[in-house]
Amino acid sequence: MENWKYKVILFLIICALIISYPFFYIDYFEASTAQRITAKYFLVPIIICLLILLPTFYFKKVKPLDNDIPKTKIKERLRDGISIFMMLFCLTGIFFGIVFSLIITTNKLVGKSETVKIKEYVEEYKPNTTKNGRLRHYIKFENPKNQELINLEVYRKYEVGEIFEKEMKYGYWGILYSTE
Repeated sequence: MENWKYKVILFLIICALIISYPFFYIDYFEASTAQRITAKYFLVPIIICLLILLPTFYFKKVKPLDNDIPKTKIKERLRDGISIFMMLFCLTGIFFGIVFSLIITTNKLVGKSETVKIKEYVEEYKPNTTKNGRLRHYIKFENPKNQELINLEVYRKYEVGEIFEKEMKYGYWGILYSTE
């Protein structure tokens, strides 16, 4: 049983490293486009794969470790269903985060990136204070390529109407990013 705990901990550490990698390596990136790509093309396959694999995994690996089996079949089946649902919910979030991070990372590392000089007016500024008290700055400006609004985290306060000027790149997935 101890070996099982170490495998789960190792799995979670590897997932955390994969998910956090682009947040430390790439300074600016357009998260909303990556979220749309992940949700549109990868969320349903993730859920379908988990729905197929999780019940088998649960009944072969997890349930045999349970020593406290309920006295009635209804309680046992209810507990099994809730456990599988919670595993589905948590693992969907983990795999969504992994795919999101891989899209951001491959956007930068795969293929050639097109450099573009962004010189757009800030259409909206929103400060956000995290639960840890850290102030984050978000701006919206028009994408010069397709005229959609881009929501970008920046490192200082901007005024509405001020010009956001930065040399950035479009990567493999067409997502705007910068490592400077």
